[in-house]
Amino acid sequence: MNNRLILVASLIGTALIILSFGAMLWRRLYRDDPANTARRIFKNSAVTFGLRLFVRGLDTIILLLLVGTLDPAALGAYNTAALLVAQYLATFTEFGLGILLTREVARHPNVAQHMFGITLGLRFILIGVAAIPIAWLVIHIYNTIGRLGLSEPLTSEGQQAIWILLLTLIPGAYSGAVTALYNAAERMEVPAVIEVLTALLSFVARITVLGLGWGVIGLAWAAVLVSCITALIFFGLQIHTFFTPTLSFDPTTIRQLVPQALPLMLNNLLSIIFFRFDLFIVRAFGGSNADLLVQQYVLPYQLLNIALVLPPAVTFAVFPLLARRAGGARSELAGAQQRTIHLLLLIAFPLAMAMTLLADDLVWLFARRRFAEYLPSVSVLAVLAWFLPLSFVNGLLQYVLIAIERQTAITRAFVIGAAFNLIANLCVIPTAIRLGQPESALLAAAVITILSEMVLYAIFRPVLQQEGLSPNIHHLLWRPAIASLIMAAVMVPTLIWLPGWVGAACALFVGPIAYGIGAWMLGAIGPEELALARRIVGRAEKRAQPTA
Repeated sequence: MNNRLILVASLIGTALIILSFGAMLWRRLYRDDPANTARRIFKNSAVTFGLRLFVRGLDTIILLLLVGTLDPAALGAYNTAALLVAQYLATFTEFGLGILLTREVARHPNVAQHMFGITLGLRFILIGVAAIPIAWLVIHIYNTIGRLGLSEPLTSEGQQAIWILLLTLIPGAYSGAVTALYNAAERMEVPAVIEVLTALLSFVARITVLGLGWGVIGLAWAAVLVSCITALIFFGLQIHTFFTPTLSFDPTTIRQLVPQALPLMLNNLLSIIFFRFDLFIVRAFGGSNADLLVQQYVLPYQLLNIALVLPPAVTFAVFPLLARRAGGARSELAGAQQRTIHLLLLIAFPLAMAMTLLADDLVWLFARRRFAEYLPSVSVLAVLAWFLPLSFVNGLLQYVLIAIERQTAITRAFVIGAAFNLIANLCVIPTAIRLGQPESALLAAAVITILSEMVLYAIFRPVLQQEGLSPNIHHLLWRPAIASLIMAAVMVPTLIWLPGWVGAACALFVGPIAYGIGAWMLGAIGPEELALARRIVGRAEKRAQPTA
C-alpha cells in the first residue's frame, strides 16, 4: 500500500510540474490578437485538446488499474451503470441547454445572466421529474428480463451504483452551465484547466478506493465527491469572472426554451444511441455472461475515448465562429467548415490505422494477466477504430447545422440513423448470442456502428447542399486514406520482424513519420495548411510589414 501511495504521489507531482511548466511557457510566449481569427481558434482548440489529452492520460492509468485489478463482470456492471447515468440521463437532463446557452450568449452577451438562471433551473427540474423515474424503470426492466431467463438480473452492486451516480447529475448540471458561459466567451481553456484539476482529484479518489478495496460502490461515491468539488470551483470562478449565479423557474420563458432545446437534446441523445445502445442490448440478451460481454465490448470504446478527445476540442473552438458567420455569406462559413474537416480527417485516419494494427498489443497492455478474458476485445477494437473518420466529420457537421439553426434537420437525421442502428443490433446481437457466438455478436455490433455513421452522413449531406454548404468529403478524404495505407505498409513489416513490445514501439515511431511524408507527397499538407500555420503564429503579419 505504501509503495502504491508513493507511486500515486509521484505521478501527481509529475503531472503538476508539467502543468506548471506549460502554463509558464504559455504566459510568456502566447500573445492574443483579436484580429487573428486563426490564432484564436488554434488557442481554443490546441489548449483544450492538450489539457483534455492530459486528462485522458490520467484516465488511462486508472483504466490500466481497473481492468487489471477488478473482475471483468463486476467492472461490466459498473460500466453499465455509468453509461446509463453519465451518458443517457446526463444527456437527457442537460437537454441541449449548454449549446443553446453558448449560442445565445455568443450572439447577445447581455442576456447571459437571465439565460443562465433559466437553463440551470430547467436542468434541475428534469433531474427530479425524469432522471430518477427512468433509472427505476431501467432497473425494473433488467430484473424482469433476468427472471425470464434471457440474461442475468442486475447485481445489487450494479443497482446501488446507479442510485449513487444519480447524485452526480446535480453538481454536473451547474458545472456544465458555467462551462457554456466560458465557451460563449471563447475562453475554452478555463473549463479545460478545471477538467484537469477534476481529473487529478478523480485520480486520487479512485486510486484510494482501489487501495482500500471498496470496489465499484467506492468508485461511484468517489464520482459524487469529485463532481461536488468541481462545482464549488466553478462557483468561485463564475462569481469572479461573470456574475453571481441565480436560478429562475419562469414558466413563460421555459415554455419558449423547450421547443428550441428539444431538438438539440434529441440530437445528443440519439447520437449516443448511435454507438452505445448496443451495449444495453448485449446486456439484455447476454445470458449468464452478460456483464462479462459488456466489459469485453466496453474496453475498445474506452481505448477509443483517447482519440475521441479531439473532435469536441476542435468543434467547440470553432463553434462561436461558425455561429457568427452563419448570418453572413455562406462562402465564409463553407470555407471554415472545409478547413476544419480537412484537419479532422488528417488526424482521424492515422489514429484508426494505428489502433487497428496495434489492437492486440493495446488490449494486452490493459488486461495483462486477464488477457484471455478480454480476447474478443481485440477484433472489436480493430474494426471499431474505423468509425473515427466519419465520426469526426459528422460531429463537426452537426454543429454547422446548429449554427445555421437547422436543428430539426439534425433530429430527423439522427432519428433515421438511430432507428437503423437499433433495428440492426436487435436483429444481429440476440441471434448471434442464441447461436452460441457471442464474439460474433460483438464484432457485428462494431460493424453496425460504422454503418450507422455512414447513414448519418448520407442524411446530413443533402441538407447541407441545400444551404450551400456541401462538405465535399470525397475530395478531402482520399489523400489521408492513402497516406494511412503508406503508414500501414511501414508498420506491418516492423510488427512482423521485431518481437513483442519492441516491434509495437518501433511501429509507433516510424508509422507517423511515414504518414506525414505520405500526406505531404500527396498534397494533403500543402501551401494552404502552411499559410494557416503562419497566420496562427503571426508570421504572415510580420511578412506584411515593410522593411526598414
